[in-house]
Amino acid sequence: MQRKLPQKMRKNNRAWALGLMGGIIFIALALPLKASPPAPAAPAVPRTAAPSPPATPGKTATETAIPAKKTLEEVLRLPFTYHRENRPDPFKPFITEQSGPAPASQEEDAPLTGMQLFEPSQLTLVAILFSGQQAVAMMEDSTGMGHIVRVHDKIGRRGEIKAIVPNAVEIEEWSLTPSGAKRVTTNEMVLRKEGDKE
Repeated sequence: MQRKLPQKMRKNNRAWALGLMGGIIFIALALPLKASPPAPAAPAVPRTAAPSPPATPGKTATETAIPAKKTLEEVLRLPFTYHRENRPDPFKPFITEQSGPAPASQEEDAPLTGMQLFEPSQLTLVAILFSGQQAVAMMEDSTGMGHIVRVHDKIGRRGEIKAIVPNAVEIEEWSLTPSGAKRVTTNEMVLRKEGDKE
């Protein structure tokens, strides 16, 4: 009569057997396979002396022979010059602190004054006045305060009034692309007559 082992003991026996099989497989793979016989050596070819350079008239063969190799000390004593022609500076780091778009201009870092405190979208064109060749526009901010602007006045962080025509004000704004290029756009603020919807 065969006696049954408890289930816990059976699990331990399985784990032990699996561990033993894994170890045998690991050892079998770790051992090098039977080495193949070495390839036959190529037949030795006798070395011949390199042909000497042709003798130049007035010089003997020993004077035209290739100079012997120099020792390290002799090489280190020779002066070294670096020719920068079409080559980068070897001491300039590859990675610089400046990464991303080009640095902001000094104009952008200057404190904002007057109409530069308002972006064009925050203003409403109220009136346009002409006096001879000069034109003046009146704008109102969100608080109801009025401002007078002329051609070439700065408006907003990056804008300038380029022209004042009878029914509109043209504003040229610039911005920087991710590559650092300057992009210029022209916007127009149209004078709305009383009763017109915005």
